[in-house]
Amino acid sequence: MDSEKMGPLIRRLRNDRCMTQKELAARLNVTDKAVSKWERSASLPDISLLLPLAEALGVSVTELLGGLQEEDAAPPDPAGDILAYTRQTAPQRRDRLRLWLLVGLSAAFLLAALVCWICDTALNGRLTWSPVVDISLALAWVTLLPLLTARRHALALTLGALTAAILPYLYALGRLLGDGRIFRFGLPIAPAAALYLWALWAACKRLRRRWLAAGAALLLTALLSLWIQVAVSPLSGGVRYGDSVFTLALAAVCFAADLAGRRPGNA
Repeated sequence: MDSEKMGPLIRRLRNDRCMTQKELAARLNVTDKAVSKWERSASLPDISLLLPLAEALGVSVTELLGGLQEEDAAPPDPAGDILAYTRQTAPQRRDRLRLWLLVGLSAAFLLAALVCWICDTALNGRLTWSPVVDISLALAWVTLLPLLTARRHALALTLGALTAAILPYLYALGRLLGDGRIFRFGLPIAPAAALYLWALWAACKRLRRRWLAAGAALLLTALLSLWIQVAVSPLSGGVRYGDSVFTLALAAVCFAADLAGRRPGNA
């Protein structure tokens, strides 16, 4: 399949039939801008449009995919062209899906914020609790944005967005609620939690053996739990080690299972 030849062929065949871009677009239920992009090889038609497009231009799908007519050269292999075309247009379909998901998510968040403003104002005569919802929605939107827009390293970018946004969120939350303890206690916990998520992501990505990965995850969880207990001990009245010890015991079991599985007799 030659995508660079398809665009000029579409333009030539359209002109041969004295059709404008708008007329061709109307026959295919697309916009004339889409036809213009096809003819400039800026994008490719969706695979569902290949047959009606070929019929509108008076050629076969094979000729359309090859960017030539029968008299120009021998046609390419149809099955191979369709597979190559599907692979080439897959990123465009994924981009469109991500765009619609982003638009839908943003609209849902804005609608939720608007409903909260209306209810808060109707019940209290002013904005009281709705700003808390607003900043929480903003944190969720900023965190999810890379998942819906990034083509590569989406999860890493999502963790980066969460890491950058969590402390400002806690500060704003403390100011809105009038409780400085939220940021004061969140200051040591939030970076530790972000570091935990980064380490967990790295462990799951690099450790291929499932028992070893599970043991590493449980070990990280125990360390985070212990750190949180220490950080909140002024409020809770002391450090409780029970949960951390139990999680460490589970991690040890996983490491032992991984070691047993690596023995020559169990290979």
